[in-house]
Amino acid sequence: MSIFKRIFSSYISHKKVSIRNSLIASAALFSINTNGAFAESKNYVAVEPLTCDIVKSIALPSDEVICLVDRKQDVHDLKISPKQARLLKKADKVFTLGTEMTPAMRNWVKRNSTVVLGVSAIDIDDHSDHDDHDDHGHSAKKHDDHDDHDDHGHSAKKHDDHDHHDHGGVDPHVWHDPHNIIKMGEVVSKSLKKDVPERKLRKAISNRFKTFDKTLEDLDKWIVKQVSTIPSSNRVIVSKHKAMDYYGDAFGFETISLLDFLGHSSSLRPQNISKVLNDLKEENVKVIFKEQDPASKLVNNLSKQSSIPLSSNQIFVDGLMMEGNTITVAVHNTCTIVNELGGSCDETTGFDLASNWGSLNQ
Repeated sequence: MSIFKRIFSSYISHKKVSIRNSLIASAALFSINTNGAFAESKNYVAVEPLTCDIVKSIALPSDEVICLVDRKQDVHDLKISPKQARLLKKADKVFTLGTEMTPAMRNWVKRNSTVVLGVSAIDIDDHSDHDDHDDHGHSAKKHDDHDDHDDHGHSAKKHDDHDHHDHGGVDPHVWHDPHNIIKMGEVVSKSLKKDVPERKLRKAISNRFKTFDKTLEDLDKWIVKQVSTIPSSNRVIVSKHKAMDYYGDAFGFETISLLDFLGHSSSLRPQNISKVLNDLKEENVKVIFKEQDPASKLVNNLSKQSSIPLSSNQIFVDGLMMEGNTITVAVHNTCTIVNELGGSCDETTGFDLASNWGSLNQ
């Protein structure tokens, strides 16, 4: 059984616990409302699936949170339909990762009702409290070239090797570091509390954020523990696009983007291929991680020529998987990376974290 299926199976098995927790939370909220003025239910729209998962985890159960984009849709290529435009206009607030991830929001981010929680809205974690990550061996490079990230992969569906997505000069994949998700949640929490005058309801939002925060801190500690099982010389993540740098910086990996070497996936000149093969050999690369299934022609080609195997499972770099939540993605990616690079991943504890998060969204 694949890692994903095991995660999803565990997630389903925790449904009863999640529902019970949800009922308790709902009862508490009802008590709050009956002891004071009833809060007017708010209508929020969250653009990206990841954003929707974050907002739902913090917003009051009485509020309606509409997910604008389906998980099957590539947000890079989103063209806002008339129906979606109407939803955006009617919303009390719109939450989005911003134009770096979703260029179609260009005209919407300027509105007072729009809240950006992506890379341009937070201070990226500097990992000052992750000093022990250096003990993991292959220390992460400080990626000063984050401003050069023009090419990014898409795991939700098949794509050809032509990269047509420009993120405006910055890498938007900040959520691969749990501490950055916490900062994204802080933006959401502060914004939501502005919408409720009742002190008890603001406290309810704060309490939900505390659970959100603790789950992500536990996730961070869990990832550190899993990564520590990888031999130090193996801590290199090679994938097609530059999308795992925040993860690498946070947890002690060198990250290599194949398109950084090639310049463009269509530039498969013999001298470029030769340079890539030599660099992969010098870096002692054990596996090439695929970002889609089946793997792209570029990744397949380089794997065959270098004799470096492809990962058994894909990593998901651009948001949520088709099932599960924000924690599910982190657990899946971490277990895929750890197991492929010679470590041992404690999936059971990861499943529990995903279930804890899921209880916030019931």
